[in-house]
Amino acid sequence: MVGVGGFFVARQFGVVGGGGGQEGVEVRTEVVARGDLGEVVSAPGQVEPRTRVQISARISARIAELPYSEGQVVSAGDVGTGVAGSTLLRLDASDLAAQLKATEARFAAQRASLEVAEVRIRARQADLQASTVMMVDAERDLARQTGLLKTLDVSQVTVDAAQVRFDQMSNQIASSERTLEADRANLGVLGHELEAAAAQIEQARESLSYAVITSPIDGTVTRVNAKVGELVVTGTMNNAGTVIMEVADLSRMLVVARVDEASIAGVKAGQRATARSSAYPGREFSGVVQSVALSKTTPAQAQQRGEPTDGVAFFKTEILLDEGSEVLSGVTADVEIETRRHAGVLKVPSQAIMGRKIDELPAEVAGNATVDRTRTIATVVYVLKGGKAAVRAVKVGASDLTHTMVTAGLEEGDVVVVGPYKVLEGLEEGDAVKMAAGAATQAAATLPVTRAATARP
Repeated sequence: MVGVGGFFVARQFGVVGGGGGQEGVEVRTEVVARGDLGEVVSAPGQVEPRTRVQISARISARIAELPYSEGQVVSAGDVGTGVAGSTLLRLDASDLAAQLKATEARFAAQRASLEVAEVRIRARQADLQASTVMMVDAERDLARQTGLLKTLDVSQVTVDAAQVRFDQMSNQIASSERTLEADRANLGVLGHELEAAAAQIEQARESLSYAVITSPIDGTVTRVNAKVGELVVTGTMNNAGTVIMEVADLSRMLVVARVDEASIAGVKAGQRATARSSAYPGREFSGVVQSVALSKTTPAQAQQRGEPTDGVAFFKTEILLDEGSEVLSGVTADVEIETRRHAGVLKVPSQAIMGRKIDELPAEVAGNATVDRTRTIATVVYVLKGGKAAVRAVKVGASDLTHTMVTAGLEEGDVVVVGPYKVLEGLEEGDAVKMAAGAATQAAATLPVTRAATARP
């Protein structure tokens, strides 16, 4: 916006005094000019790292080594071999090592049992082969004795004995086959038990690896909640578990803003935003909207999550600050999100816009097309004309933090009264006014102004 304050114009052109020789009340003015105006949504928020991880244990054990303290930089996957190394965290693993050794011993025993079962099966197979040979011999002997019985060369007793021997060998073979089948089934069971033992070894080794915790990201240790010797526990359904430390990437920061329901419709990802914090007076931090929550967060939900709340529902909106924005994590900030930009529009300071009853306005003003006759209050501004205040009905559009867009009722170069408010509140048509540092002629006010003239008292 290119505007000019009354004080600057008076100094620039050296003109003094009011109109008509009357002593007028002192006012501040500004020349109506074209410029850019951005619609903004304001919301409170809190600065957080874009990436932050909480380090918890996956096993319950005592802390054996905690080499890093708050503020130290760590790298992703860092693992050291002692105090001088770069291990993020090391737990006491003596119990886990003993469990691994016991599991490996059980695996060795299972494998030995499997080998014994295989040897037994081979022995059963050899016995079965020997029994088969003997049965074949007994079958031949039975056939021979049966033939001799027909010629009465042997007695029936001899044939019966041969038959008994053959039946015994047949039953023995059947029994051996069933035993062999059972041994083979048992071999399968032992094989599955061996696989289970191998899986238990892998599980024990993995549990042992949990004793060494490394950083999942490159970042800085922002919080340490435990000490060496303390017992850490894993989380359950009703217990969140021990959060040992936090690691955050402080190279890029977010402002997590709480946008109210009435303003959220215009907020979209990719919009530019500005953040200010009382911790950094006089500084502004630029950024861009990274994400907007699809559902609102109630105060109860925010309290349950440990998030800040003002007692009203809000939509969580994340603004990613530009690189190089050095802001401490956790400080509060107010953000202004530019939802829309209007280029080359007429605009005036918002404090210059007043409301007046239509019935109290001059007839020519009340009858202007810019006045909405369906209402009792008209939107007006006061312009400086010949040392006197003249009321103008205007139509206004969007506003930013300081200025409001005027769509009808004013022209570029008009000089509007912007304050003080106590004067504006009681100002009427035709009141004598003068600039606090002198008066500016209309001609002087409409001359091109420099960028330096944007500063106002």
